[in-house]
Amino acid sequence: MNRSSSSGVKLTTVICAVVILAVSAVLSNSSAADDKDVVLEQKKDELVN
Repeated sequence: MNRSSSSGVKLTTVICAVVILAVSAVLSNSSAADDKDVVLEQKKDELVN
């Protein structure tokens, strides 16, 4: 019992870690895209001025 329960806990921990990494990757990608948009808008403003 101990062996299977400990491996189950490890599996659950790995799954949680993967989900957290995936969510953080999606959030960082969306924020990075927002930053690029801001930079492009600043460049457009500089060209206009």
